Amino acid sequence: MTNAQRRAAWLASQKAEGDSLSSKPEPTPGSAFCPHEAGAYYLADVDTVGTFKMFAKDLKPPVYTYGITTIRFELNPDTGKWVWFDGVNNQSPRKTQEGWRLGSKQLHDSREGAEAELQREMVKNGDRVTKVHDLPDDMGALKKIRSANHPDRNADSDQDLYQAVVEKLDRMRIDNLAAA
Repeated sequence: MTNAQRRAAWLASQKAEGDSLSSKPEPTPGSAFCPHEAGAYYLADVDTVGTFKMFAKDLKPPVYTYGITTIRFELNPDTGKWVWFDGVNNQSPRKTQEGWRLGSKQLHDSREGAEAELQREMVKNGDRVTKVHDLPDDMGALKKIRSANHPDRNADSDQDLYQAVVEKLDRMRIDNLAAA
C-alpha cells in the first residue's frame, strides 16, 4: 500500500467517524521536524550496478546510477511525528548540524540542491552524464527516446540524455533479471 492509498483510507475513515482533521496531534515545537510550505523534499540516490567478483581477472570499474527520490512526509496520527513510508517501514527525519537527514542521506528542500549533490558525485565518480533527467519507467518510451537521440543517427542529439536513457534501460534489465 502506498502513502497516497494509506492517506486516502485514513481520510475516508476520519470522514466516516465525523471527526474533524484538526484533532490530529501537533508535533512539539523546537527541534521537531515540520515540513516546509512547498511540501516535498528530495533525496539524491547514488548506487552501483554490477556484481563484485573476488578473483576476476579483468576487473571492471563499478557502474554508478543516479536518481532523485521525491519525499512527501505525512503526520502519523498516533505519535504526532512526521513519517515517510519507504515501502518497507516508516522513517522519520533526524536533525544533524547541517540539516535534516533521512537514514544516512541528506534531505534537500529543493530539487536543485539534490541535483547539485548528484553533480558533485558524478564529477567524483568520473561519469559522463551531466544532467539528471526525469525519465519514464516504460521501456518502450525509453527506447523511443534512445533512438531519437542516438548520436550515430542524429547529429543534433542530446548525448547526455541518450547516456541517461541507456543507463536506465540497463538498470531496468538488471532489475528484471534479478526479479526473475
